[in-house]
Amino acid sequence: MRDSGQRTADSGLKTLLLSAVCCLLSIPAPAQVTEKISVERVIVDARVTDYKGEPVTDLTIKNFRVRIDGKPVKVESVEWIPETAAARGLATIGTQVENPNPDQQPAPAGRLLVFFIQTDFARNKVRIGGQMHVMHNADELVESLEPEDKVAVLQYDSHLKFRLDFTDDKARIKGAVRDALAIDEPNEPPIVPNPSIRKHLNREDMMKAGTPEKALIVVGNALRSIPGPKSLIMFGWGLGERVAHQVIMRPEYPIAKFVLEAARVSVFAMDITEADYHDLAFGLSTAANDTGGFYASTYRFPAMAFDRLQRTLQGHYELEVRKPEKNFVGTHSIEVEVDRKATNVMARSSYLESGD
Repeated sequence: MRDSGQRTADSGLKTLLLSAVCCLLSIPAPAQVTEKISVERVIVDARVTDYKGEPVTDLTIKNFRVRIDGKPVKVESVEWIPETAAARGLATIGTQVENPNPDQQPAPAGRLLVFFIQTDFARNKVRIGGQMHVMHNADELVESLEPEDKVAVLQYDSHLKFRLDFTDDKARIKGAVRDALAIDEPNEPPIVPNPSIRKHLNREDMMKAGTPEKALIVVGNALRSIPGPKSLIMFGWGLGERVAHQVIMRPEYPIAKFVLEAARVSVFAMDITEADYHDLAFGLSTAANDTGGFYASTYRFPAMAFDRLQRTLQGHYELEVRKPEKNFVGTHSIEVEVDRKATNVMARSSYLESGD
């Protein structure tokens, strides 16, 4: 039986979540957002890789099994979306485009990546050392980007900091990643053409983001203004907090999860801590698994972790799933499986039904 203090805490958390979700849902969607979501259907972005980490690209609607709240639902359509030139080349082998529609706007070719860098304000050597250790790997990741790809760089130490808006300038991206080793207050990045998150980041909100989870809420809300899926590469040392010899997720985490899902953001957690094991890795892994990404430690084999990231980001499946007939307002769990052996499926774990 739980004591009165625990019941009070649970009640307070429910009130906080309800208030935050209502606030999130009250934010009007920008005019340019045209996600393919209807009242009866939900869009799920899924990545499927084999045991080597290579994307599996030949799946069809017959290969996917989806459950909402534990019950099977119908998959209306499945489309493989290649995100790199090599993946797009493979996808077009043996196909022929007939009677193209000149009035139809093509989907953007490039990927949108957000580098979220968690710098330790206390300058813990296993965290700062790990952050410095992966600089070379981060440089190689940036060099591997294609001309159409764009990267934004944000940092969290004592609060959220905005280092760089979306750009394809590799030198500036590398510079912003290195600047994030410091705990200074950066100047506001220059204005860039769309896509941009500058006008959707409020300085006061960033200053008040006193935990990495709160920082993710601010970032996720800013990314809602940009249509399509995005990948958040988190160079981090941990999420959650230690309570009574265990790690629990902070009360803000469910809100961050809801906001990231609304923005179609997948978190790829690259654990920079120089340790074979640490308890706050639980939080990084939770955020990655919940949003359709993965967790990887960079301590022993950083090149392998970054190589897996590059391969995974080659493309994804877009699933259109029919919602259950009794689709009540609130949070619904989503489970995505494929009937292919030795595969890893990455997809968000829930969606929020607003009742609008």
